[in-house]
Amino acid sequence: MSGNDVLYDREGAAAVLTLCRPEKLNAARPETHEALIAGLDRAEADEAVRCVIITGAGRAFCAGTDISDGFGLPHGGNPETGEGVPPDIGGVTVLRLFRMNKPLIAAVNGIAAGFGASLSIACDFRLASDSAKWAFIFARRGIAAESCSSWFLPRVVGVETALDWMLTGRTVSAKEARDEGLVRKLLSEAELLPAALAIAEEIAANTAPVSVAMNRRLVWEMMGAAHPAEAHALESRAIAARLSHRDSAEGVAAFSEKRRPNFDQRLDAASVMRGWWPEETG
Repeated sequence: MSGNDVLYDREGAAAVLTLCRPEKLNAARPETHEALIAGLDRAEADEAVRCVIITGAGRAFCAGTDISDGFGLPHGGNPETGEGVPPDIGGVTVLRLFRMNKPLIAAVNGIAAGFGASLSIACDFRLASDSAKWAFIFARRGIAAESCSSWFLPRVVGVETALDWMLTGRTVSAKEARDEGLVRKLLSEAELLPAALAIAEEIAANTAPVSVAMNRRLVWEMMGAAHPAEAHALESRAIAARLSHRDSAEGVAAFSEKRRPNFDQRLDAASVMRGWWPEETG
Protein backbone atom coordinates (compact mmCIF):
# COMPACT_ATOMS: atom_id res chain seq x y z
CA MET A 1 0.00 0.00 0.00
CA SER A 2 1.22 3.51 -0.95
CA GLY A 3 4.49 2.30 -2.44
CA ASN A 4 5.03 -0.24 0.35
CA ASP A 5 5.69 2.43 2.99
CA VAL A 6 3.63 0.19 5.28
CA LEU A 7 3.37 -3.59 4.94
CA TYR A 8 0.18 -5.32 6.06
CA ASP A 9 0.25 -8.92 7.30
CA ARG A 10 -2.19 -11.14 9.14
CA GLU A 11 -0.68 -13.14 11.98
CA GLY A 12 -3.38 -15.13 13.74
CA ALA A 13 -5.77 -12.70 15.39
CA ALA A 14 -3.53 -9.70 14.72
CA ALA A 15 -2.93 -7.36 11.83
CA VAL A 16 0.75 -6.41 11.76
CA LEU A 17 1.51 -3.02 10.19
CA THR A 18 5.23 -2.68 9.50
CA LEU A 19 6.69 0.73 8.68
CA CYS A 20 8.93 -0.16 5.79
CA ARG A 21 11.45 2.46 4.70
CA PRO A 22 14.47 0.92 6.43
CA GLU A 23 16.93 2.91 4.31
CA LYS A 24 15.39 6.04 5.91
CA LEU A 25 14.98 4.47 9.37
CA ASN A 26 11.26 4.33 8.51
CA ALA A 27 10.97 8.11 8.54
CA ALA A 28 7.43 9.14 7.64
CA ARG A 29 6.37 11.06 4.53
CA PRO A 30 2.81 11.89 3.41
CA GLU A 31 2.51 8.51 1.68
CA THR A 32 3.39 6.79 4.97
CA HIS A 33 0.48 8.46 6.73
CA GLU A 34 -1.87 7.48 3.92
CA ALA A 35 -0.67 3.89 4.14
CA LEU A 36 -1.00 3.76 7.92
CA ILE A 37 -4.58 5.02 7.79
CA ALA A 38 -5.40 2.57 4.99
CA GLY A 39 -3.96 -0.28 7.07
CA LEU A 40 -5.96 0.74 10.13
CA ASP A 41 -9.13 0.94 8.05
CA ARG A 42 -8.46 -2.52 6.63
CA ALA A 43 -7.84 -4.00 10.07
CA GLU A 44 -10.96 -2.35 11.47
CA ALA A 45 -13.10 -3.84 8.70
CA ASP A 46 -11.80 -7.40 9.17
CA GLU A 47 -13.84 -9.16 11.88
CA ALA A 48 -11.11 -11.79 12.24
CA VAL A 49 -8.60 -9.14 13.33
CA ARG A 50 -8.81 -8.53 17.06
CA CYS A 51 -5.69 -6.45 17.58
CA VAL A 52 -3.31 -4.26 15.56
CA ILE A 53 0.46 -4.39 16.01
CA ILE A 54 2.64 -1.57 14.67
CA THR A 55 6.37 -2.14 14.27
CA GLY A 56 9.26 -1.11 12.05
CA ALA A 57 11.43 -2.84 9.46
CA GLY A 58 15.17 -3.00 10.02
CA ARG A 59 16.84 -1.30 12.97
CA ALA A 60 14.31 1.49 13.62
CA PHE A 61 10.70 1.83 14.64
CA CYS A 62 10.28 5.28 13.06
CA ALA A 63 12.85 8.06 13.06
CA GLY A 64 10.16 10.74 12.75
CA THR A 65 9.21 12.87 9.78
CA ASP A 66 11.46 12.57 6.76
CA ILE A 67 13.27 15.93 6.63
CA SER A 68 15.75 15.00 3.90
CA ASP A 69 14.49 18.02 1.94
CA GLY A 70 13.20 20.06 4.88
CA PHE A 71 9.92 19.51 6.68
CA GLY A 72 7.80 19.82 3.55
CA LEU A 73 4.62 19.75 5.63
CA PRO A 74 1.48 21.82 4.98
CA HIS A 75 1.64 25.16 6.77
CA GLY A 76 0.30 28.69 6.53
CA GLY A 77 -2.86 30.42 7.64
CA ASN A 78 -3.11 32.58 10.74
CA PRO A 79 -1.62 30.81 13.80
CA GLU A 80 -3.07 33.47 16.14
CA THR A 81 -6.68 32.80 15.17
CA GLY A 82 -6.29 29.33 13.67
CA GLU A 83 -7.96 30.51 10.48
CA GLY A 84 -6.66 28.68 7.44
CA VAL A 85 -4.14 26.64 9.43
CA PRO A 86 -3.87 23.14 7.88
CA PRO A 87 -4.19 20.16 10.23
CA ASP A 88 -1.01 18.52 11.45
CA ILE A 89 -0.66 15.43 9.25
CA GLY A 90 0.63 13.31 12.13
CA GLY A 91 -2.30 14.34 14.28
CA VAL A 92 -4.73 13.15 11.61
CA THR A 93 -3.07 9.72 11.69
CA VAL A 94 -2.98 9.53 15.49
CA LEU A 95 -6.64 10.51 15.77
CA ARG A 96 -7.44 7.58 13.48
CA LEU A 97 -5.62 5.34 15.95
CA PHE A 98 -7.62 6.86 18.79
CA ARG A 99 -10.91 6.08 17.05
CA MET A 100 -10.04 2.41 16.58
CA ASN A 101 -12.37 -0.20 18.07
CA LYS A 102 -9.47 -2.64 18.37
CA PRO A 103 -6.47 -2.56 20.71
CA LEU A 104 -3.17 -1.25 19.39
CA ILE A 105 0.26 -2.57 20.33
CA ALA A 106 3.49 -0.75 19.49
CA ALA A 107 6.35 -3.23 19.12
CA VAL A 108 9.17 -0.71 19.28
CA ASN A 109 12.22 -2.35 17.74
CA GLY A 110 14.59 0.64 17.59
CA ILE A 111 14.64 4.42 17.57
CA ALA A 112 11.23 6.10 17.92
CA ALA A 113 11.75 9.82 17.39
CA GLY A 114 9.42 12.68 16.56
CA PHE A 115 6.35 11.24 14.86
CA GLY A 116 7.61 7.75 15.69
CA ALA A 117 7.61 8.58 19.40
CA SER A 118 4.15 10.15 19.10
CA LEU A 119 2.84 7.13 17.20
CA SER A 120 4.03 4.75 19.91
CA ILE A 121 2.37 6.63 22.79
CA ALA A 122 -0.98 6.65 20.98
CA CYS A 123 -1.02 2.84 21.19
CA ASP A 124 -2.56 0.97 24.12
CA PHE A 125 0.47 -1.21 24.84
CA ARG A 126 4.16 -0.65 24.22
CA LEU A 127 6.66 -3.48 24.13
CA ALA A 128 10.24 -2.63 23.27
CA SER A 129 13.53 -4.22 22.38
CA ASP A 130 16.49 -3.57 24.67
CA SER A 131 17.96 -1.30 21.99
CA ALA A 132 14.85 0.90 21.61
CA LYS A 133 15.12 4.64 22.21
CA TRP A 134 12.67 7.53 22.23
CA ALA A 135 13.19 11.19 21.41
CA PHE A 136 10.45 13.82 21.58
CA ILE A 137 12.80 15.91 19.51
CA PHE A 138 10.52 18.78 18.47
CA ALA A 139 12.20 21.62 20.37
CA ARG A 140 15.59 20.57 18.98
CA ARG A 141 14.21 20.89 15.45
CA GLY A 142 12.65 24.29 16.03
CA ILE A 143 9.06 23.07 15.90
CA ALA A 144 6.35 22.30 18.47
CA ALA A 145 4.81 19.12 19.82
CA GLU A 146 2.81 17.31 17.15
CA SER A 147 0.70 14.24 16.50
CA CYS A 148 -1.31 14.85 19.70
CA SER A 149 1.78 14.04 21.79
CA SER A 150 1.06 16.86 24.24
CA TRP A 151 -2.19 15.03 25.10
CA PHE A 152 -0.92 11.45 25.21
CA LEU A 153 2.52 11.77 26.80
CA PRO A 154 1.56 13.28 30.19
CA ARG A 155 -1.28 10.78 30.47
CA VAL A 156 1.14 7.90 29.94
CA VAL A 157 4.17 9.02 32.01
CA GLY A 158 2.95 12.00 34.08
CA VAL A 159 3.41 15.72 33.63
CA GLU A 160 6.93 16.14 35.05
CA THR A 161 8.44 13.36 32.96
CA ALA A 162 6.57 14.57 29.88
CA LEU A 163 7.95 18.08 30.37
CA ASP A 164 11.47 16.71 30.86
CA TRP A 165 11.36 14.74 27.64
CA MET A 166 9.54 17.42 25.62
CA LEU A 167 11.49 20.47 26.77
CA THR A 168 14.96 18.92 26.51
CA GLY A 169 14.26 16.77 23.45
CA ARG A 170 16.87 14.36 24.79
CA THR A 171 17.11 10.70 23.87
CA VAL A 172 15.43 8.34 26.35
CA SER A 173 16.85 4.85 26.76
CA ALA A 174 14.74 1.71 26.82
CA LYS A 175 15.51 1.27 30.53
CA GLU A 176 14.40 4.80 31.39
CA ALA A 177 11.27 4.38 29.30
CA ARG A 178 10.41 1.21 31.23
CA ASP A 179 11.20 2.79 34.59
CA GLU A 180 8.95 5.77 33.82
CA GLY A 181 6.05 3.57 32.73
CA LEU A 182 6.23 4.25 28.99
CA VAL A 183 7.01 0.62 28.20
CA ARG A 184 5.29 -2.45 29.57
CA LYS A 185 8.17 -4.84 28.96
CA LEU A 186 11.70 -4.92 27.51
CA LEU A 187 12.58 -7.90 25.35
CA SER A 188 15.20 -9.09 22.94
CA GLU A 189 14.49 -8.23 19.33
CA ALA A 190 13.67 -11.89 18.60
CA GLU A 191 11.10 -11.95 21.42
CA LEU A 192 9.38 -8.68 20.54
CA LEU A 193 6.85 -9.65 17.86
CA PRO A 194 5.97 -13.02 19.46
CA ALA A 195 5.21 -11.21 22.72
CA ALA A 196 2.94 -8.73 20.93
CA LEU A 197 1.19 -11.58 19.12
CA ALA A 198 0.67 -13.37 22.44
CA ILE A 199 -1.23 -10.34 23.78
CA ALA A 200 -3.38 -10.33 20.64
CA GLU A 201 -4.13 -14.05 21.01
CA GLU A 202 -5.07 -13.65 24.68
CA ILE A 203 -7.52 -10.91 23.77
CA ALA A 204 -8.94 -12.94 20.88
CA ALA A 205 -9.38 -16.12 22.91
CA ASN A 206 -11.03 -14.66 25.98
CA THR A 207 -12.83 -11.39 25.34
CA ALA A 208 -15.88 -10.00 23.57
CA PRO A 209 -14.91 -7.62 20.72
CA VAL A 210 -17.60 -5.06 21.55
CA SER A 211 -16.69 -5.07 25.24
CA VAL A 212 -13.03 -4.49 24.36
CA ALA A 213 -13.97 -1.59 22.08
CA MET A 214 -16.09 0.01 24.79
CA ASN A 215 -13.56 -0.48 27.58
CA ARG A 216 -10.69 0.83 25.48
CA ARG A 217 -12.52 4.03 24.63
CA LEU A 218 -13.88 4.55 28.14
CA VAL A 219 -10.42 4.33 29.69
CA TRP A 220 -8.93 6.89 27.30
CA GLU A 221 -11.89 9.26 27.45
CA MET A 222 -12.32 9.16 31.22
CA MET A 223 -8.75 10.31 31.77
CA GLY A 224 -10.06 13.77 30.92
CA ALA A 225 -13.30 13.54 32.87
CA ALA A 226 -13.88 16.15 35.56
CA HIS A 227 -15.81 13.85 37.93
CA PRO A 228 -16.32 10.10 38.36
CA ALA A 229 -20.01 10.69 37.76
CA GLU A 230 -19.15 11.07 34.07
CA ALA A 231 -17.69 7.56 34.09
CA HIS A 232 -20.72 6.30 36.01
CA ALA A 233 -23.13 7.70 33.42
CA LEU A 234 -21.28 6.30 30.41
CA GLU A 235 -20.51 2.95 32.02
CA SER A 236 -24.22 2.62 32.84
CA ARG A 237 -25.04 3.10 29.16
CA ALA A 238 -22.32 0.66 28.15
CA ILE A 239 -23.51 -2.01 30.59
CA ALA A 240 -27.10 -1.59 29.39
CA ALA A 241 -25.94 -2.09 25.81
CA ARG A 242 -23.96 -5.22 26.67
CA LEU A 243 -26.70 -6.81 28.79
CA SER A 244 -29.10 -6.45 25.88
CA HIS A 245 -27.03 -8.91 23.83
CA ARG A 246 -26.40 -12.63 24.31
CA ASP A 247 -22.65 -12.01 24.67
CA SER A 248 -23.31 -11.30 28.36
CA ALA A 249 -25.15 -14.62 28.85
CA GLU A 250 -22.37 -16.42 26.96
CA GLY A 251 -19.75 -14.91 29.26
CA VAL A 252 -21.58 -16.25 32.33
CA ALA A 253 -22.14 -19.66 30.73
CA ALA A 254 -18.49 -20.00 29.75
CA PHE A 255 -17.44 -19.16 33.31
CA SER A 256 -19.87 -21.71 34.78
CA GLU A 257 -18.86 -24.42 32.32
CA LYS A 258 -15.13 -23.67 32.67
CA ARG A 259 -14.59 -23.18 28.94
CA ARG A 260 -13.54 -20.41 26.62
CA PRO A 261 -16.38 -18.12 25.56
CA ASN A 262 -17.76 -17.92 22.05
CA PHE A 263 -18.75 -14.28 21.63
CA ASP A 264 -20.50 -13.53 18.35
CA GLN A 265 -21.61 -9.89 18.37
CA ARG A 266 -20.03 -7.98 15.49
CA LEU A 267 -18.00 -4.89 16.16
CA ASP A 268 -20.42 -2.64 14.29
CA ALA A 269 -22.54 -2.89 17.46
CA ALA A 270 -19.97 -0.57 19.06
CA SER A 271 -21.59 2.18 17.01
CA VAL A 272 -23.94 2.59 19.98
CA MET A 273 -21.14 4.80 21.37
CA ARG A 274 -21.50 7.31 18.54
CA GLY A 275 -22.44 10.64 20.01
CA TRP A 276 -20.95 9.83 23.43
CA TRP A 277 -17.73 11.69 22.70
CA PRO A 278 -17.23 15.45 22.10
CA GLU A 279 -15.60 15.17 18.66
CA GLU A 280 -18.55 13.12 17.44
CA THR A 281 -21.20 15.57 18.63
CA GLY A 282 -19.52 18.93 17.99
